[in-house]
Amino acid sequence: MVRLMPGKRAKQPKLKKKAGVFDVAREAGVSVATVSRAFNLPDLVSEDVRRRVLATAQNLGYAANPAAKALRSRKTHIVGAAIPTLDYAIFAKMINHFQDSFAQHGYMTIVATTGFEHANVFEKVKTLVDRGAEALLLVGAIEDPALVSYLKQPHIPVVTTYSYLPDEIVPCIGFDNYAATQSAMEYLADLGHRNFAMIAGSPRGSDRQRARIAAYKDFVGSRNLHGAANIIIRNFTIRDGTEAIRAILDKYPETTAVVCNTDVMAFGALSESRRLGIRVPQDISIVGFDDAEYAAQLDPPLTTIAVPAEEMGRLAAEMLHSSLSNGEPPRFVRLDSHLIVRKSACPPRALKQLRLAAAV
Repeated sequence: MVRLMPGKRAKQPKLKKKAGVFDVAREAGVSVATVSRAFNLPDLVSEDVRRRVLATAQNLGYAANPAAKALRSRKTHIVGAAIPTLDYAIFAKMINHFQDSFAQHGYMTIVATTGFEHANVFEKVKTLVDRGAEALLLVGAIEDPALVSYLKQPHIPVVTTYSYLPDEIVPCIGFDNYAATQSAMEYLADLGHRNFAMIAGSPRGSDRQRARIAAYKDFVGSRNLHGAANIIIRNFTIRDGTEAIRAILDKYPETTAVVCNTDVMAFGALSESRRLGIRVPQDISIVGFDDAEYAAQLDPPLTTIAVPAEEMGRLAAEMLHSSLSNGEPPRFVRLDSHLIVRKSACPPRALKQLRLAAAV
């Protein structure tokens, strides 16, 4: 224990002066400009000089100030991503690949969550830019009028993902949500299903939900099937999936196939069906959308639409970095989604019985 004597001050350890760029220059025997070039523009100095400067800096404990460097170059090496939520693994997977790709070039990613309704996201997107984002990744259609107006002016490179929208005001790297849903409907119809229902998220402010709902309605109508209006709108949670399947069983008991617009909803529908004694797929078939990591582990394993989340993140990073590096503008890219057939769907029970009878 240290005791302080009355009338005397404790002796404070003398702080060592932090080395600066002038100290490095003096010790390395070069100019201050050469030290700066060794850190910031290494191609302009010889390898021998660069190594001597860096070794001297390390010995002195000197490190270049990244904030000062950013101010001088007007480069922050920050990129922004505005996504609906981080609760969904499918968005997190895309952002992980986006972030990892940019990190290889020395960039940091700042993420903002906007919710699933895209009609009022401008302030959060603008905050990313105000914090220094040099490029932006968005999700879905640009529907906020203020954001549309902002993006029409040349500011920074921007791409949007998850939807392929050839008429969008910024380049899209995504897939056709309408065609993806139709592929699931085609599969179920080929199995013999005629009575359908859908569990969907709110179409308000979400082009993806609107496209999937439209595909469902159009398919049912074009094939003279049943259930075009049997659409239960809920939020994007497991609990909402459980509530939705109960509503379907109550309102539309003739349903043999349920199309869920997310795997989270399908998870809830599967678990609640089991709790109610409804066998999947023997009594009712259920398909999802996203191919989340857990989809193959459900009981039964979930038939679902696989989304190219990793590819979207990687391509978005590559294009935005090219734009930042050499001015090459991002381009529109349509990626493929595909149906993953597992064990949550089969022919409807009556049709299966007919097939068994015919086989006998």
